[in-house]
Amino acid sequence: AVSDLLPAGFELENPRLTEMASYTFVKDGTTPEYLDVRDDRINFFTSFHPGGSKQQLFYYAMRAVSPGRFVYAPIIAEAMYNGEYHSVSGGGSVTISR
Repeated sequence: AVSDLLPAGFELENPRLTEMASYTFVKDGTTPEYLDVRDDRINFFTSFHPGGSKQQLFYYAMRAVSPGRFVYAPIIAEAMYNGEYHSVSGGGSVTISR
């Protein structure tokens, strides 16, 4: 499971309704087995096989809706049934201006 909490001031473009293939920066995107879209986060659920390919790329679009300086949480990835596999990365702040 990969969970990305959005900073305040942003909202998700629903990936089920937005075609990401038209963006030139999207390359070799992974399709999750299940996608959970919430108001404040997006969760990707996918399989991970030790010894297999470890890199999976997930893309999604979000829109800036409120100006200000906001803090965003790190992205969390973890195996649902094996605590040995987990990762926390990123986090910081972002400024939205008009």
